[in-house]
Amino acid sequence: MRGSTASAEDGDITERRTSIRRTSESSPESNNEPKRSDYGFLSFRDFTWHQFTGTMSTGSLAVVLFQTPYKFSGLVTAGKVIFIIDLVFFAILCVCTALRFYINPKLIVKSVYDSHQSHDEPFYLGAFGVSTALILQNMSLYGIPATGPWLVKTCEVLFWIYFACVLLAAVLQYQTLFVTRNFDLDSMTPAWLLPIYPLLVTGPMAAIIVQHQPHASASPIWICGVTAQGLGWMVTILMYAMWTIRLLTSEVPAPPMRPSMYVAVGPTAYTVTAIMALGSAASKGLPDPFLGEPPQAAARTLYVVAVVAGTFLWLFAFWFFALTTVLVALHGKQLTPNYTWWSFIFPNAGLTLATIQIGKAYDSPAVNYLCSVMTAALFLGWLFVSASLLNAVRKGRLG
Repeated sequence: MRGSTASAEDGDITERRTSIRRTSESSPESNNEPKRSDYGFLSFRDFTWHQFTGTMSTGSLAVVLFQTPYKFSGLVTAGKVIFIIDLVFFAILCVCTALRFYINPKLIVKSVYDSHQSHDEPFYLGAFGVSTALILQNMSLYGIPATGPWLVKTCEVLFWIYFACVLLAAVLQYQTLFVTRNFDLDSMTPAWLLPIYPLLVTGPMAAIIVQHQPHASASPIWICGVTAQGLGWMVTILMYAMWTIRLLTSEVPAPPMRPSMYVAVGPTAYTVTAIMALGSAASKGLPDPFLGEPPQAAARTLYVVAVVAGTFLWLFAFWFFALTTVLVALHGKQLTPNYTWWSFIFPNAGLTLATIQIGKAYDSPAVNYLCSVMTAALFLGWLFVSASLLNAVRKGRLG
C-alpha cells in the first residue's frame, strides 16, 4: 500500500511539473521577451502598467505635503524633492515600458486588451492616467508660483488633453471588458476600480488648476471637473456594490494581496476632496452671470452644500480604511513585498486630502493637527514601502 501510494504521489508531482512547464512554454509573454536576470534585477518584461502604482503614490504624497496645514518651508522643499523623484520615476517607467513594447509589439494590445480573466494588467492602465493627473496637479502647485504665465496656459491645455484621453479610455476599456470577458464575481479585486480612477482625480485636479486661471478659462475647467467627478463616482457606486457582495459571499483576498483592499478607500476620499475643493473654488468656476446672478452670490451657498456633502461621505471612506487595516493587521506576518504595497499610500493620501478639506472648512485645530499626523504617517509609510520594494527588487524577491 505504501509503495503504491508513493508511486501515485510521484506521478501527481510529475504531472503537475509537466503542466507548469507546458503553461510557461505556451505563455505569450515567455517566448519573445528577455528573462529576469539571474542576479535578481528587473528585465524589460517586468515593466508593466502595475509599476505605475508607484508614481501614483509618489505624486499623491507630493500633493499632500503641499496642502497639509501647519506647513513650514522645509516641508514645501520636501514636497518639491518628492515631485522631482516622481518625475524621474515616471520617466524611467515610460522608457522601460516603451522598450518592452518595442521588443515585443504584440504586448501593446495584450496590455490593454486581454480576454483571459487571469490576466489583470489591462486594469492597471488607469494607474498611468492617475500618475499623469498628479504630475499636472504638482506642476500647478509647485511650478506656477516659481514660473510665469506660460505654465498657467500649459496647465490649461494639458488639462483638456488629459480629460479627452481618460474619458475615451474609460469608454473603450470598459466596453472591451464588457464584450470580451465573462467575469466571476468571486475573483473580483479592487483593481476593477482602476479604469475609472483617472476620472476620480479629475475633480481635485480641476480645483487646483482653476486657482491660477483667468475666469474665462477657469469656468469650463471647473464645470468639467464637476461632471468628470460625477461620472467617476457613479461608476464607483456600482463597483462598490459588487465588491461588497464579493466580500460577503466569498473569502477576502489572500494576506499577501490584502493591502490592495485600500484601493476602495480612494474613490470616496477623492470625491470628498473634489466636492469640497470645487465648492471652495466656485466663485472662480461658476459662469458669470450664473442663473441671472453674480457668481459670488451662489458660490457661498454652493460651498455650504459641498461641505455638508463632503462631511456626509467622509466616514464612508474611513470605514473602508478601518476595515482594511483590521484585515491586514490580522495576518501582518504573512505580508511579502509586492506592487500592492503602494496601496498603503495612494488611497490613504486621498483620505488625508479629504480630511484636510474638512479641517479647512470647519477651521478646526484638532482636525488640522490630525491632518499633520496623517501626513507624517504617510511620508514614513512611503519611505518604508519604497525601501522594502527596492530591497525586494535587488534580491529578486518582488512578488
